[in-house]
Amino acid sequence: MKDFDSIVNQGIIYDENIIFKIRDCMLNDLNRLIRCLEIYLDCYINHLSVNKISPDIKHLDIDKVLSFNYTDTYERIYDIYPKSNIEYDYIHGKADINNTIETNSMVLGIDEYLGKKKRNRKIEFIAFKKYYQRIYKETGCKYRDWLDEIEKENNLYMEKKHDCEMILKNIRGSIDKIEETKAELEKLRKNPPRHNLYIFGHSLDITDKDILRDLILTGNVYTTIFYQDKEELGRKIINLVKVIGQDKLIRRTGGRMKTIKFRQQQDMAPI
Repeated sequence: MKDFDSIVNQGIIYDENIIFKIRDCMLNDLNRLIRCLEIYLDCYINHLSVNKISPDIKHLDIDKVLSFNYTDTYERIYDIYPKSNIEYDYIHGKADINNTIETNSMVLGIDEYLGKKKRNRKIEFIAFKKYYQRIYKETGCKYRDWLDEIEKENNLYMEKKHDCEMILKNIRGSIDKIEETKAELEKLRKNPPRHNLYIFGHSLDITDKDILRDLILTGNVYTTIFYQDKEELGRKIINLVKVIGQDKLIRRTGGRMKTIKFRQQQDMAPI
């Protein structure tokens, strides 16, 4: 849909009420489509038999799952231990046949397409955007709490490291205290906080830029991105440039600052 200003500038006559009626009709159609997709996913896809799994996923040590899908595939296939205590965040909602059009929580929208000056003023079609739907449908965003925990841990680590360095710099305390501080500083340097992020089956499309950027660029997060073949690897690299920028991608995929690596998926294996 063209911006209202551009429509006027082109001399096209329009009635604002008609535009809003068209928007409401489009939104109603979208909600009906989402509900149809939900029925299909929960009644059909969730009941398909699975006879192969990914060895890459099976052997990962996972404590949190951020799912961009609407189905519970990981829970059903890989989370097989009764007391695994894995936390889940279905950021785009979860398909459930018991829902209605009104209670459906599935997010199916577009990314922000307006510039910074217009995005907060031109909100006539905000309901079609992913971030709005996440808020409106209350999908949770637990991942933000997870990142807050990581940042809190990282800040505490940096404070302890700084305190040790200041004690040694100013040579404060007894010899025993200094030796103890040296040992603690060495331990901190050898064991910085580390959190592994595994991205599997996501195209890294810009529509999820806000989430992906937060995850990948958080301090002490080391990202492994799985890909099927060289063609897909190329697409993922291109999309990642759009998500975090060229400079950050170069800096984080090599050298001392490396926090991102790509790994080719193994073939699926029989269960």
